[in-house]
Formats: sequence, structure tokens, C-alpha cells
Amino acid sequence: MKPIPILEENFVIPSYFVDDTAQMTVCSLFQLMQEISDRHAAILGAGWFSLCERGYFWVITKIQLEIHRLPKWTEQVTLRTWVRKSNAATSPRDFEIMDSEGHLLVAANAVWAILDKEHGYPQRISLFDNGFMPQERCAIESKPMTIKPITLPDTLPEPKDVRYSDLDINKHVNNARYIQWAFDAVSEAFRQTHRIKGVAVKFIAQAKLGDRYMVCSEPVSDNCFNTAIFSSDGKTEYCRLQTEWETVNLS
Repeated sequence: MKPIPILEENFVIPSYFVDDTAQMTVCSLFQLMQEISDRHAAILGAGWFSLCERGYFWVITKIQLEIHRLPKWTEQVTLRTWVRKSNAATSPRDFEIMDSEGHLLVAANAVWAILDKEHGYPQRISLFDNGFMPQERCAIESKPMTIKPITLPDTLPEPKDVRYSDLDINKHVNNARYIQWAFDAVSEAFRQTHRIKGVAVKFIAQAKLGDRYMVCSEPVSDNCFNTAIFSSDGKTEYCRLQTEWETVNLS
């Protein structure tokens, strides 16, 4: 198959991708970006099945999103993705989601790596020997957010179990599930008066079935929060997020 520098697909937002406001959830947004990433990687000869045969798999290590507006139920959007120049160990991938009139809804920069299945060791990125040329354009030009570690509170939240439905095909917790856990911890009162405008995530360790986790947050400012997902004993940090919100005018 001839390499496609930028993969672009149209998508209609289904009912199971939205919340009680009929807007797409951030978790569903991550799922959609994950799906088109694998499709594009497969076209480039490095999809999940191709890597699996060689004993490898993709992982996302960090991602940053700028959210101008979340799509709504039944809305048709155009999702595009492309790969920027890789270094020895990581492969940057960018995303844009546009509405039917071409307005930018979401922009994202992500960094992916390849691990071996046996030991989880990073592998060299050498996927573009087929003549594919990475793109120079960056979906987000600003510098990535720096997500500082949080201080665990004296009283820890109640831990929860990693469940079978949290796992992906690699038998680890799917990256979108961490996002779901973090957003589920946001209070209903805050959600009613704020909308999400930015998310940055650093994935640190892989949770598996049988692990227990807890979600802890601390404010950076009135509308910005750092959130971390830890093992129940507080010794392993699985994921670290920064979320930026803006106040909604209810009048």
C-alpha cells in the first residue's frame, strides 16, 4: 500500500461517545485518536498486527490537547493525523479535528514509543524505510505543558480495582481509561460551571488487572489542576495529567 503522509477520515459522533450534555467526552476523544493512529500506522507498515508479529507494541508516552469545542452527538467531523520526524526512541504524531465547515475543534501533539512484549524495553524507531516522508507541520506550536508531581494528601482517597473492562489488547490499562478515571473524579458542581479547554498527559507506568489505583488532584490555579493516578500504596505513579478549564457563563 502506498504511504499516505496525512490520513484524513470523516466520522459521525455516536451516542456512546457523548455525555449528559450530548458533547463528546474527552475519554472518547482519546479512543478516536488511538483508532486513527493505528489505522495510519498500519498503512505505513507499523500497525498493531505488524508489530505484534515481531514481538513489539506501541505505547503513548505523552500527549497535549487544545480543545476549542468538543463535537456533539450526530455531528460529522473530519479527523486527520500525521507523523512528524522521529528520533531514535520516540515518534511524534499530531492530530486535528475539524467541523463540517472546516473550523478547528481540537488539536493535539502526541509522542509514541515501541516496547518489546517480553521485557517492556523501548525499541529504536525505524519504521519509515518505505520512502515515507514525515511532516514538518505541528498541530500545536506552543511548548508542551510541564506537569509537576503532586503531593499526596494526608488522607488518601479510597482505592479502586483495575477491572477487566479497563484493559486493552496488550493486557494493560488502555490510555483512555486513565483519562476517564481522572475526569470521573471531577465534581458535578465544577463540571456544570466549567468547560475543558486543555489537557496534557504523561503516561509513566502500566497498570494491569489486579492492581488497585487512586486518583489525587491539587489546584495549580482556580481553573487549572494537576491530577495523578497512583497505585493504592502510593509507590507507583501510573499517569500524570494537567487540565485547564474555563468558566461557563450560565446567564
